[in-house]
Formats: sequence, C-alpha cells, structure tokens
Amino acid sequence: CAAWGLVPREGPAHLLDLIRRQLIYGTCGFGDNVKHWKNLVIVLIVLSLGIVACAGADAESGMTAPEGINTGNRARDFTLKSLDGEELSLSDFRGDVVLINFWATWCGPCRAEIPDFEQVYGKHKDKGFMILGLNQQESPGVIEPFAEELGMTYPVLLDEQGQVMSEYRILGLPTSVLVDRDGVIQLRHTGTMTAAQLESQLDDLLSQ
Repeated sequence: CAAWGLVPREGPAHLLDLIRRQLIYGTCGFGDNVKHWKNLVIVLIVLSLGIVACAGADAESGMTAPEGINTGNRARDFTLKSLDGEELSLSDFRGDVVLINFWATWCGPCRAEIPDFEQVYGKHKDKGFMILGLNQQESPGVIEPFAEELGMTYPVLLDEQGQVMSEYRILGLPTSVLVDRDGVIQLRHTGTMTAAQLESQLDDLLSQ
C-alpha cells in the first residue's frame, strides 16, 4: 500500500532513513534546529497516517475478516462437483457477488424461489453476480429433470453428503448466504427469498 502517496516512491525504508538522518544530523536539507524538529514531527505524523490508511484498506478488502459462516465473516471456501461434472469452488468467484443457495427438489419453498433467482441472475450476471445452487444429497438423475423443468441456468453443485450444509450449519431449506466481492458474508436468509428481496440486497453490493 502506498497510502495515497504519503510514503516516498523509494519505499518505507527511505522514509525511515530520512528520520534517522534527522535525528543524527538534524537536517534532511531543511535548515535550523526548529525546522529540524518541525519536519521530524511532520514526517512521523505522515508515516502514522500511512500505516492507518493501509490497515483500513486491508480491512475493507475483507482480508482481515475472520473466516467463518456468519455475517461479517470471510465465507468458508468449499469445492463441489457441478451437475455438468465440473469441480467448482467458492473462491473461483472471488470478485463477484455470490448467492449460495442450499436447496432440494422435494422442498416446496425452494421450487417457489428458483424462478425469482433465475430472473435476477439473468439481469445481473454480466455485472458480476453469480448464484451457486447447492443441492442437498440428491442424485443427478433426480436433479436434472427438475433443473430442466425450471430452466435453471446458474451452476448447480452436488453437496452429496451434506458436508457444506453441515459446515455452514444450515438448519432448514431453503437457506441463502450472500457473499460480497471481497468474500465477506453480508446476509444469511432462511426461507423463501423473492426477487425484490434479493434485488434490495444487490443494489449496493454490485455498485462496489
């Protein structure tokens, strides 16, 4: 982090060398002792601001968020095989806003919300929005005709043993977890989610 130009182009080591020379020689090409101490104070303040700015940037990027399964956590990564036979990981979509949807074909509320998800996905997928539909412990032979009937175009992943569902402590279906571009969980929602509800969450996240 360059802290918006507060640290010299030569890097932090050069700045520290300037401070050392100020302390030893009382000059960095500045002048008398009064100027020497004034400039030293300024240098220290600028260095402190640079450190704070860098720390803030890292926090905003989500890198300092603890990994977990709750709002404010960096979403726990997982890798599953898709209905098409491709292995996909949550981390493959870092930089996108991702809706992780836990569902099953026998779940009535799941069936009700999937057309809404398809509508929102089709509208925003070119803006960096992805849906990962994690089917719970059903075979491809059961899922495929269901997905075709509802016109599901977003990736369907096979959580065959319910491992990811267990890791995310999902207690009921459907449950949706919304992850921002930095990989941080912004919402956990249990029950049917409408297109309007999802859109209201995406307005700010997609603009970031």
